[in-house]
Amino acid sequence: MKIGRSVRNDYPIGLIVDIHDYCNASCKMCPYESLHKKLDQGKMDWLLYRKIIDDYSELIDRYKFKGIVTYCTMGEPFMEENLFKYTSYAEQKGISIYLNTNASLLTPAKLNRLLRSGFHGSFNISFHAASKELYKYLMGLNQEKSLKNIEYLSANYSKEKITINALRYQWPPYEEENLRSLFNKMGIKIRIGPLSSRAGLVALYKRSLNQRISGCGPERVLYQMVITHTGDVLLCCNDMARKAVVGNLKEKSIQQIWNGKFSRDYLDKIYLGKPSSPNFICKLCEESVSYWSIRHIMKSLLPKKLHEFIRGKRKKDWLLPST
Repeated sequence: MKIGRSVRNDYPIGLIVDIHDYCNASCKMCPYESLHKKLDQGKMDWLLYRKIIDDYSELIDRYKFKGIVTYCTMGEPFMEENLFKYTSYAEQKGISIYLNTNASLLTPAKLNRLLRSGFHGSFNISFHAASKELYKYLMGLNQEKSLKNIEYLSANYSKEKITINALRYQWPPYEEENLRSLFNKMGIKIRIGPLSSRAGLVALYKRSLNQRISGCGPERVLYQMVITHTGDVLLCCNDMARKAVVGNLKEKSIQQIWNGKFSRDYLDKIYLGKPSSPNFICKLCEESVSYWSIRHIMKSLLPKKLHEFIRGKRKKDWLLPST
């Protein structure tokens, strides 16, 4: 599918599947605390999960690409006691798995069960402070418990498949240095990422709305499909409030929704300037590209070959577990 200068594959490269949408943390930089009582929460029906994975596996076989699945846009996957059942089914279909987790529930018993099932995916662990007090304040969890689980994981699994993900949020001086030191000693790589307001759901920035946008900075809408526990497909992982639903996988296939009318309508609003309401989710997101930004102007001047090279590199980087 061609959208202006952008090209979107006929299939998503990665899926985020909400096998459930519950979380045991209360991170300050996440809208879960304010949203979970307003949203319909639940657990995905196993038959729906199988339908999604089977459908995705067929696309991987047909188009010969590396498919990736992760779980829980706004939840902790290890709250599902039988997580190994989900990962095993997907991996048997040739799908790569990476788990976004806060590690507080990643106990030795759960890890051992996961590994016995044949799991060989990756772990992306949210860990937002080096000091116990700040960690507790930012995440609402016991740091000592999480660290013990991470230490056990690193001793019993490939460190190459483990990444610590931290966000700078109200950090005092030397917090980043201390955090890097903590995990460097374990031999685990750490990624310090930028904060996101989740399209205005978290009050992080004072910013003007992008009344005219010309793209998505990370371009997730070109590669990623987000699926709620009910089968609803969302425009983007930042849409935790579920405002932009483009279809439901109980009724249609992945490809039908990905290439469908509602998806195309949103893409035209994002990339082609099709009129949209002032509350259009992408206008509320700091990751959208303003029409008048230097980034958009420079991109419009790039030769087509260079533009395709940069896009291809970003697409490859999106596949890495540390993203």
